[in-house]
Amino acid sequence: MPPSYTDDQIVYAVRDGLIIPAQLDRMAQGMIDLVNKTRAAMSIDNYRFDVDAHDEVAHQAAIESIVMLKNDDAILPLNADPVANPSATPQKIAVIGEFARTPRYQGGGSSHITPTKMTSFLDTLAERGIKADFAPGFTLDLEPADPALESEAVETAKNADVVLMFLGLPEAAESEGFDRDTLDMPAKQIALLEQVAAANQNVVVVLSNGSVVSVAPWAKNAKGILESCLLGQAGGPALADVIFGQVSPSGKLAQSIPLDISDDPSTLNWPGEEGHVDYGEGVFVGYRYYDTYGKVVDYPFGYGLSYATFEIADVAAAKTDANTATVTATVTNTSDVDAAETVQVYVAPGKADVARPKHELKGFTKVFLKAGESKTVTIDLDERAFAYWSEKYNDWHVEAGEYAIEVGVSSRDIADTVAVALDGDGKTQPLTEWSTYGEWEADPFGAKIVAAVAAAGEAGELTKLPDNAMMRMFLNPMPINSLPTLLGEGGKKIAQFMVDEYAKLAK
Repeated sequence: MPPSYTDDQIVYAVRDGLIIPAQLDRMAQGMIDLVNKTRAAMSIDNYRFDVDAHDEVAHQAAIESIVMLKNDDAILPLNADPVANPSATPQKIAVIGEFARTPRYQGGGSSHITPTKMTSFLDTLAERGIKADFAPGFTLDLEPADPALESEAVETAKNADVVLMFLGLPEAAESEGFDRDTLDMPAKQIALLEQVAAANQNVVVVLSNGSVVSVAPWAKNAKGILESCLLGQAGGPALADVIFGQVSPSGKLAQSIPLDISDDPSTLNWPGEEGHVDYGEGVFVGYRYYDTYGKVVDYPFGYGLSYATFEIADVAAAKTDANTATVTATVTNTSDVDAAETVQVYVAPGKADVARPKHELKGFTKVFLKAGESKTVTIDLDERAFAYWSEKYNDWHVEAGEYAIEVGVSSRDIADTVAVALDGDGKTQPLTEWSTYGEWEADPFGAKIVAAVAAAGEAGELTKLPDNAMMRMFLNPMPINSLPTLLGEGGKKIAQFMVDEYAKLAK
């Protein structure tokens, strides 16, 4: 029996004589690899890892993951941290939302782990001596709203200079075990936000969610929005660092935020029928679909604000080999705030033999810049950056031609576009009578034979092919063994001539 086989769309693997789904096989192999990686350390007598050092790694990862979506009137950062702003008059802060006290720091189901530490946002405020009034506002479930909790939250908001509202998806709303049927947050949270915003216009929403949520329906009620997703065990300190200005937010969206769930192409086939789901969107997933077909989105892929401002200039691309290139750009921090920016490189193919997205992210780099500082960044693009998976060749394929290189800070905020011409990988397939006339023209050998057909037609040795736009429309997609349909016996002779000549050239 082979090491793997497919049965009714499920791929199986054979391991030690057992037949198991390939996904489980990969998970098992991953666990084995993890055990092997840690074996050396765990073999040391009385080995103990540094809990605080690991927590700091989680802290830094969380900081860099926070995406600032909105910051009207520069409502952030706040000046309530006596350490970060010792000379400022502290703002009176209200913290509303159970997520601030009971963080949603990880996914559900098999992703559950036991952290070494768990520091909520409220824990962090207490540790840093930052005063704030707290009201939970709602419960972390899908039950109806509690009027008493809502009333308490609104009263708390009335007495504050700024309200930090921690909203998001409770664990019951998303899981690997079931599909979501809406992008909206629980209605009771949106209703509470509306009540709080009516009592205090200075609201910053902090989101906790494992998958994208709609923002447009409620964004008017918030001056600031932080998308924190699931920040892990050190999410509280990371949020405090960003909210109170010890660091500038530098995260970028790894997923577009659409205006409505029906805008996503997967909804055409979801949830499937009769036990079958067709992944009909093909390569047009996420921003590849939205950008290719000009769909309006709320926030594009790669988006993320900062307390600083940046400028990208001097974009250039140079071919480094037949099908590789390097991209350079100069990034300048044009503000008085130290911060990081992520330079993103998208590749836009020219005319292609297959349907390809308008552009695809193929490289990025995050660069930290002091206020006023400039740096030149370099991003290398290998052959795969320009390739697509070809069913015809059963391999990755790079077509010859010109490719646009777009450099920007999101998929829809492109600073500059340059071009690079590539040789292509030269892949060809044998031509047969079933190959289309257009495929013959595109093939190195086939093109010579097509020219020979034209010359023979001019000389009266073969039927002359009509040279007009209408005929080309018929010819290009037509297998040459169908030429008799258009040209009768003359078409049959042309097809035989082409096959015979190809046999001579391709020896």
